Amino acid sequence: MKCLRLFTSISLCFFFFTSFTAPGKKEDMKLRLFKGEHYTYVITQESSIQENPNEEANLHQKLGMKIRQDVTDKLENGNFVIEATILNFNLELKYNGKITRYDSDTINVMNKYYKSLNFLTLYKFNYEVSPEGVVSKLSGFEPIKKKIENDPPLSALLRSFGSEQFLLGFYNYVPLKNVGVGDKWIGSGILPDMMNVKYDIHYSFKEALAQSMKLKQEASLNYSAEMPMKDGRTGKMRETGTQNGSLSIDPKTRMCLSSDINQQIMIILPTNEKLEGDKTAPVKIITQTKRLLVKK
Repeated sequence: MKCLRLFTSISLCFFFFTSFTAPGKKEDMKLRLFKGEHYTYVITQESSIQENPNEEANLHQKLGMKIRQDVTDKLENGNFVIEATILNFNLELKYNGKITRYDSDTINVMNKYYKSLNFLTLYKFNYEVSPEGVVSKLSGFEPIKKKIENDPPLSALLRSFGSEQFLLGFYNYVPLKNVGVGDKWIGSGILPDMMNVKYDIHYSFKEALAQSMKLKQEASLNYSAEMPMKDGRTGKMRETGTQNGSLSIDPKTRMCLSSDINQQIMIILPTNEKLEGDKTAPVKIITQTKRLLVKK
């Protein structure tokens, strides 16, 4: 009898496990949201810029954001209305041995970033997202966008968070078809680090469990363009890179529970060394972006 109970328990465990991991099981990955739900994410992005391949990176940047997204309505066409609020924004810059910090939770008018960044937590913006993850009808973002566009240093600092493209990253993993373990599909993204170039993101369904669905993300990046130089000539700028990481998806809502994406970009810039012939100046940018759902 004891052996029978043990065999039954093992069989049930095996059935439970395979019911979530069997390659033949297809999942509808469309978003399943309901009015009144709240999703609060903490996003961190660490970057290092290396201007000389033989030296250590001379600039380290760490940005952090806490953003709350409220599902305020579900429309007749099936779209969800989202109201987003930036609850916190913080940064840490290390450059040539000096460290500069900013945190929106701390009021410090003497901080040089206070006047340029404290506005981020003042605004709410709204948008629609379809069950297929298509974002549309963004409103309320205009004051943020205008302020950033009129401040080039701020624009460079917030290149990943300061545009509508930031919102697309929340949903671009959603496929248009049902998928199962082992399946692959292609999404699209826009990369601020590469002149807002559009690129393909390759996703693969790695594992399905009761608590989460695991996805893998990969991309190859390639961009080139002519750019003017100080002496009046033009030179070709080239950017290449890779992107890879993983995502964990809620099997009930299809919202992202967490993600960890690593990106490496090599930028080749033309120089103006006339006497020594044309040269190029390589710049390497390494970025790690993490996202975590901390409150639902």
